[in-house]
Amino acid sequence: MNKKKWFNTFKFLAAYLVAAWTFLQFVDWTLNRYSISPYWVDVLLWIFIGIIPSLLIYFFHRERINNRILKLREKIIFPLNIFIVAVGLYFGFGSTDLGATTKEINYTDDQGSAQKAIITKEEFRIGIPIYGFKNDTKIDSLDWMRYGIGQLLVEDLKQNKSISPDFAFYTDTSTKIEESSLFNDFYIDGTYKKEDDIYTIKAYKRKATNGKILKEKVVSGDNFLALIDELTVFIIENSGFVETKTLRYLDYPINEFMSNSLNAVSEYIEGNYSKAIELDNQFALAYLEFAKRRLRFSQGKLEVQDLTDKAFEYRQRLPLQKQLEVNIQRNLAYENFEDAEEQVQLQLEVDPHNAFYNDVLFSIYGETRETEKFFGSSERLFDIDPKPETGTNLAVAAMVSGHDDMLINEIKKYELISPNLKIFRIQPLLFKGEIEEVKELLEDVKTLYPSYNNKRHVYDSAVAYIKENGYDISKFKHFEGRYRSGFNEQVFTFWIDNNRLIKHVKNQAMDALLPAGPNTVVNGFLNNVTYKYNLALNDNGKVIGIKSTVFNYKESSSFWYWKEDETIQKAHEAFDKKDFASAEELYKTAIEENPKHDYLKNYLKHIQYLKERDIDSLVQQHQKYVGTYGPREFWIENNAFFYKRKSETTELPKYELLPIDDNRYMDISRAGTIMAFEINDKGQLASASYSFNTETFKWELTAVGENYFLKD
Repeated sequence: MNKKKWFNTFKFLAAYLVAAWTFLQFVDWTLNRYSISPYWVDVLLWIFIGIIPSLLIYFFHRERINNRILKLREKIIFPLNIFIVAVGLYFGFGSTDLGATTKEINYTDDQGSAQKAIITKEEFRIGIPIYGFKNDTKIDSLDWMRYGIGQLLVEDLKQNKSISPDFAFYTDTSTKIEESSLFNDFYIDGTYKKEDDIYTIKAYKRKATNGKILKEKVVSGDNFLALIDELTVFIIENSGFVETKTLRYLDYPINEFMSNSLNAVSEYIEGNYSKAIELDNQFALAYLEFAKRRLRFSQGKLEVQDLTDKAFEYRQRLPLQKQLEVNIQRNLAYENFEDAEEQVQLQLEVDPHNAFYNDVLFSIYGETRETEKFFGSSERLFDIDPKPETGTNLAVAAMVSGHDDMLINEIKKYELISPNLKIFRIQPLLFKGEIEEVKELLEDVKTLYPSYNNKRHVYDSAVAYIKENGYDISKFKHFEGRYRSGFNEQVFTFWIDNNRLIKHVKNQAMDALLPAGPNTVVNGFLNNVTYKYNLALNDNGKVIGIKSTVFNYKESSSFWYWKEDETIQKAHEAFDKKDFASAEELYKTAIEENPKHDYLKNYLKHIQYLKERDIDSLVQQHQKYVGTYGPREFWIENNAFFYKRKSETTELPKYELLPIDDNRYMDISRAGTIMAFEINDKGQLASASYSFNTETFKWELTAVGENYFLKD
């Protein structure tokens, strides 16, 4: 009897499973057809599976239960089963978007007209990691394509707002699998070669967990950029994206929005934007990326404006997304920050993955010291676009805002897939004072990653200091303030918040720093670069500057930043407003209070020199020095004097020079530089530069062979 009941029970269960599976297939089709969240399939699947215990009891005792005769165990099991399923679904899908996969967005185009579009929601966009392509030829001049193909594919694919392409330089299979399998189902790589004038590119869609080839495409032809467009179509078709009447995307040919010059494109890929522009003076994307780089590293405000204006002039060659980036970059270049922030917030609704938009937003949060907004935006970005870059950014934001436990727990989750991620726990553990655990991690680094040794020692010093003195960030209040680079226009700002010392670099994001000595703090990631900041004090113990050292795999480089107190900042503000009477008195006070800040004397000399000269005599003085001196070019614009240096290996931004006497000029952008015009012993006019040595605290003639040039 029981054997028959069990047989019937399993027969009904089999029928139930077949019906459930058929229903799920229908639901899946419906969801795809009407752009509804695919997570409903998962929800229904777990419901169908979750109620099986109750169904087995029902099928076995169906005759009694159909007569509404339930025993105590069934009165308990049935509602308990439903409750457990409901709780499981709540925790599993409670934060999941179960609505439409698309949304309608409103935006303003380049002409200022209101537009509408339907795009895929961020969380439903298809992640497409693309890696380096292998060079199957021995032609060295084609090596740039190893990384160039992937970068060009990403640029082209970004036009589709239903996918999330990303490029990484990895070429070894193990790293590709390790990185891609964290967040994606597949990845793209391939090979290329050139025979005579014919390029051949093979692209592979591979399974993320084992590198198995799922699809492949071979394209050949003499037009390299046209082949990139063909591969883009292949990737789109095999990504899972389905174009519909309402969900479409534009696909500009890549040579239209980049350049028809392959040499210019190769220089762009290599990051040599100036050479790319020389080869194609209408290369809008090169102008834009060059302007972004100059702005990010504060390499000349005038240069940023000139490059941005060129990008704006040729912006019609770009896809809409890039045109909008040009508009935002223009507001940043001319310091219209409110307009830039408003535009960024609007565009993030359309393109929340856009690295440029997010970088601008994070920079603004740094300016306004909004650490929780930085964390919230970084967390959201990682949720909708999980990849190593957004994960690293979230790690930085978590440390800045004090979410150390969250960060440690998240890292541990992903360590199961990628064990090398454990090095990311070093910083948050040090913030928590977990010295012994950090020491174990650093020992692992020493054994497993010997190439990190040059970068690792900053944390050895942090461990030694915190172990001896504990983590008491109040001892580092003397770091607080504003520091100006002696090399360019870059500015550091330090302050204490969330029980840690925070640093913001102008036009960049915030960082959290760890104590590593009474006057030393450190930070950075071992898989990238690490940093050490040492305060410089005068004889009275007053902070006068910071020596910033960057540690790479084998080398380190140091840069000097002057601490500018409130008096200096007020003097600069008056100077910028051309209130020279107030600025003169403020600089006198600033020099008296900061005698080591010798560059301040140049401002004072310039103000006093202006009193002795009218505009005509100043222009006559400038005119005497106009011309070319080797790689240096000096010229006049609107009665102002400008300088730019260019050579095969060096290209400096455009700088404005201000006279401090009849043959010497201060560089308004580089505090540690004076340009001079001298007559040599043969009566020839020459251009020389003087640099301020922060070891001797004296102005010194820069190496004659490198920075002393006769007028052509």
